[in-house]
Amino acid sequence: MSLFRISRRFILVSISALTFSAVASANTCTDATFNANLSAIGSGEREFRWDSSYFNESGNEWANKYIYENKLLIEQHDDSKEIGEEIKVNHFYYDVDESALKKNGLEYIISNCSKNDTLCYEQKMYSNGIYIGVEIIKSTPNYASIEAIESSIHWFFEYILQTDTLIQKKYYDYATDHVRTGQTLFAADSSDDFKCYQYNDNGEIDYIILYKPNEKGFSLSLDGKEFGIDGEGYDREFFFVKNEETTAIRKTIKPVKISPKARYFDLLGRFKFTK
Repeated sequence: MSLFRISRRFILVSISALTFSAVASANTCTDATFNANLSAIGSGEREFRWDSSYFNESGNEWANKYIYENKLLIEQHDDSKEIGEEIKVNHFYYDVDESALKKNGLEYIISNCSKNDTLCYEQKMYSNGIYIGVEIIKSTPNYASIEAIESSIHWFFEYILQTDTLIQKKYYDYATDHVRTGQTLFAADSSDDFKCYQYNDNGEIDYIILYKPNEKGFSLSLDGKEFGIDGEGYDREFFFVKNEETTAIRKTIKPVKISPKARYFDLLGRFKFTK
């Protein structure tokens, strides 16, 4: 399962209050990749919030838009871009019990479980009022873990940010006698601070990731056509905007020029849950 894999049916938003702070990474692309995969939830405590995303896979388009209130994510709008299909709205609630659910579509109850210097959030998922799973995120400035449990599915991911490298360790059938493991590596481009590469278990490059700043924040994008994914187009782009009232200390992002030919990288992927 890649960071970039997204389900149109289930977008499980990872939870974290990580800031874009001074971390171990010396490469803007790997630094942004690490932080971007830690969600829209808790973004009020971060320098940037996840604003929207766009996907195009073999001509099938869809987009997500995130709505905030008092710096908290309260709605996620999923637009399939298909004529006649309604926009689906997922709702998020904080520190409440199940009585707050509207029992219509996907809903999430968020609880804070932070302790000492470790930020922690628990997100419970409900479909039409029925509990279907939970995701627990724990994070420090250069380490994060995501544990997800849903029905018979149980997996655990670790993210370790090092100098110019992000390591993703994956454990499937977690906490069982037949656990399966995998690893994805995100390595910086030696000559471009705004470019990095995703390597699979076989040491092969799956994607090129590009970071692009703009006047409101930045975008991350990925174009799979370069690798012939499914033999057709594969484009994803994620947009992040700056929170206006944040005081977080962060790594300085140097202004650079990016070739207009550089494809935006769509790096952020939420994990696929099946029911």
